[in-house]
Amino acid sequence: MKKLYSLLATVLVASSFFAQTVFSATFDDVTGTGGNDGGWSGSVAGSGFTDGNTSYTTGGAWTFAKIYKGNQCLKAGTSSAKGTVTTPTINLTGNGTLTFRAGAWNGASEVTTLNVSATGAALSVPSVTLTKGAFGSYTVNITGATGAVTLTFEGSVAANNRFFIDDIVVTANTTLAVSDLSKTKGSLVKNTFVKNEEITFGAQAKDVKVYNMYGQVVKTASVKENESLNVSDLQKGSYIVTGTVNNQPISQKILKD
Repeated sequence: MKKLYSLLATVLVASSFFAQTVFSATFDDVTGTGGNDGGWSGSVAGSGFTDGNTSYTTGGAWTFAKIYKGNQCLKAGTSSAKGTVTTPTINLTGNGTLTFRAGAWNGASEVTTLNVSATGAALSVPSVTLTKGAFGSYTVNITGATGAVTLTFEGSVAANNRFFIDDIVVTANTTLAVSDLSKTKGSLVKNTFVKNEEITFGAQAKDVKVYNMYGQVVKTASVKENESLNVSDLQKGSYIVTGTVNNQPISQKILKD
């Protein structure tokens, strides 16, 4: 027990790692046929978007070339021209992860290589191989993002390289440091084990944020010393509370019962 106490006493900073979603495109507002309804060939996705950056603006200005309306998804390309999808600008600094679902047109001579590229960041792979007639899930690591990132998905050849794409998500690899609170005038949170649906603060704190273990902000506030924040709407589990105390950023882990 003495060795355990000594170890705990020397730990000044711990870190919690989150995957925080910074961009998500579901295309649920796209009305057409093909992809999610099981159609992968024939006359599906017959209605197209206008090429350029004005025809689809959900989540920002997308840039399309030869893009068509699937069933809550996009279909890219034709038998004679490749399709290109470029996302709106994504705010990402450092490293992150791209996930998406995609599948190839179900044609005998269809090419199944989908190129993936980025501006403002580097990707772990330049392309993925799709399955004909079915969605697959793909993960690509993002590194060195500079704050303004766009992602482009396009066929690798001009002809017969059609694909459907859906659920494009980018998450940021975020680290929240849990600091040694003994160095501050007062603790950020008095009751790190929350039983009564309220977090009680031990010091005046600005810019208070409560993060869940997915890195999502679930509460915000500015509080005074001994003031409480109601968290009855939060599920049981672990959270990270951050705030500024005496001009010093502080983070503290809590457990809600």
